[in-house]
Amino acid sequence: MSKPTTVALVTLGCARNDVDSEELAGRLAADGWTLVDDPAGADIALVNTCGFIESAKKDSVDALLEAHSLKADGTLRAVVAVGCMAERYGKELAEALPEADAILGFDDYADISDRLRKILDGEKREAHTPKDRRTIIPISPVARQEVKSSMGQGSTFSRKRLGDSPMAPLKIASGCDRRCTFCAIPLFRGAFVSRRPTEIIDEARWLSENGVSEIFLVSENTTSYGKDFGDLRVLESLLPELAKIEGIARIRLSYLQPAEIRPTLLHAMVSTEKVVPYFDISFQHSSGTLLRRMKRFGDSEKFLHLL
Repeated sequence: MSKPTTVALVTLGCARNDVDSEELAGRLAADGWTLVDDPAGADIALVNTCGFIESAKKDSVDALLEAHSLKADGTLRAVVAVGCMAERYGKELAEALPEADAILGFDDYADISDRLRKILDGEKREAHTPKDRRTIIPISPVARQEVKSSMGQGSTFSRKRLGDSPMAPLKIASGCDRRCTFCAIPLFRGAFVSRRPTEIIDEARWLSENGVSEIFLVSENTTSYGKDFGDLRVLESLLPELAKIEGIARIRLSYLQPAEIRPTLLHAMVSTEKVVPYFDISFQHSSGTLLRRMKRFGDSEKFLHLL
């Protein structure tokens, strides 16, 4: 880069967003950017927003406005929104929040360094028109990998840790194929795409080498892992392989869909020594009638049996 440039990443929302921020940080650091903790001391503030519920949207807007207020001090030159809220609303968000210098979607992630350079050079980038990323299933594993690449996610990981916690989230998949009536995630995250087991194991080793002793497997629907490979039991074989990694002492699984929890997965969880007895199960309600309206499955009797 022609001159030193600094960027501060501000992350809101879930552990999945934490991983996205570290992947963005990895891309930027590899291209010569200096990462700083405080937006007040950066050339550009990159705010990774959350758009899942109203309170999360408010927090994201507040973070963007707070970053914008720092521009008056003269160091911070631009405020850019990325993440779920930015992807979900695009032009609508740009019109409602002119304090943000740019609204970037997931398709911009692969070229994030170039995008930010141009913004600092004064380019006025037009916000995207949101599109429905849902795809009618079944979709072939090859096609799913193409979808993955088109959203700025390559076949290998590029990640830079933004903290020194001994616990770190590890993304095993992206997107969701369910159509729960209350949830917009599939609309902007797209179809469910599993990462290859070899990629996950390589990243877990890298995390261990960088001081992590506990990994937290994250996705939009962890129990669906491997279905786009044609094998729903890939997770059962992945857990023991992760447990073999030197330095990893604890493994946790997030967001287990109750309708997809199977005996083989439960056996793998309780029989793999490093997998902790932690069951993050997404019970939305116990009423079968209400769950059907949500386009979900189960009822009190089935859930009690599962527990």
